[in-house]
Amino acid sequence: MGEKIYFRPETSKKKDKKEHKFLKLFFFLLFLLIIILIIIWLLRGSKTISGQYPANVRNESLVCESKDITYEKVNKVNSDNKELKISMVFASADFLSSANLSYTLRFSSYSESHSAEAISHAQFNLGIQSLGYDASKFNNKFSIIDKELVITLNLSSSSSLDDITRSYFLVNYKKNGELPSTLTEYKANYESQGFSCKSSLDN
Repeated sequence: MGEKIYFRPETSKKKDKKEHKFLKLFFFLLFLLIIILIIIWLLRGSKTISGQYPANVRNESLVCESKDITYEKVNKVNSDNKELKISMVFASADFLSSANLSYTLRFSSYSESHSAEAISHAQFNLGIQSLGYDASKFNNKFSIIDKELVITLNLSSSSSLDDITRSYFLVNYKKNGELPSTLTEYKANYESQGFSCKSSLDN
């Protein structure tokens, strides 16, 4: 008796391929669903807050200038043509957030300005280092622009001002022995020393 060979119908093969594709798609979608569920589970209870708090805090500014006051931290050099300027930014007029001091000395020759830069830079560095601070404590810069010597100091926050460093920004104690904290108090501090001050609160 001869051996019988059976062939699978073509329609059955197509059906198997369709089932195979369906199974692959099903497992892929199941895998995605599991990943999404894991992510949701990991993120449960977390909150994301965007925006500013407190809302809409307005920055206020104070600028005080004098053409007569000598900056004592570099008083070994001087000029009849000078300008001392202090600019401050406050958060809602109650908290000092940053300050900048700029001291400009104008000379009649380049050699005078270069000599003044060397002398004042050395005096400033020796003074700040004697207090135990690095020479770059206030991110200071000594620049020569034409015949001018421009010295700048920067303060990042009110916490940088204390009993030792306050004098670098000409901040005196109030009558109660405390340091100023608000824009109004800083303005009074500088005006009492002979500065002419303007603030955003004056508008």
